[in-house]
Amino acid sequence: WKHVDTKLRDLFVENGPIRYNDINFSKDENSRHFSTTYYIRNLSNGEKHDRKWLVYSKDLNIVFCFCFKLFNSKLSISQLANEGTDEWKNLSDKLKIHETTNEHITNMTTWLDLEMRLLRNKTIDKKSKNKLTKKKRSLKKNIIENYYSGKNP
Repeated sequence: WKHVDTKLRDLFVENGPIRYNDINFSKDENSRHFSTTYYIRNLSNGEKHDRKWLVYSKDLNIVFCFCFKLFNSKLSISQLANEGTDEWKNLSDKLKIHETTNEHITNMTTWLDLEMRLLRNKTIDKKSKNKLTKKKRSLKKNIIENYYSGKNP
C-alpha cells in the first residue's frame, strides 16, 4: 500500500479486514498454500484467538498484517509488516513471532483504540441526529399549531 491518509484509514478500520474462507488458495511450486487455519491462534492452554489482523490477498497470493499497513510509520524487519509474505513453509512460526513483537502489539492497540473511538462517535452522532430530528418535529408542530390557531406572525 502507498500512503494511507486518515479518512481512508478510518474507513478501513470501520469496515475491518476482508476474509476469504471459501476459496481455493493458490499453491506454490512445492504445493504449499495459505489455509484458513492460520486465522486462528491456538494457545498452549487450549484457548483459540482470532488473528483479526491477518489478511490474505487473493490477487497477490500473500498474507500481511492489517494493523501494520494502517499504523506503522517505520520499516519493520517482518515481511508481514511490509510487503507481505507468500512463504508458506513454517508460516505458523512466523505468525507467532510477528504477533508477539512490541511493534505489532502497539499497532494492534492503536487499531482497537481507533475502532472504539469511531464506534463511540457513531453513537454520539446518532444521538445528536435523533435529538435534532426531535427538535425539528417539535418546531414544525409548533409552527403548524400557531398557523392554524391564527397566531401566525
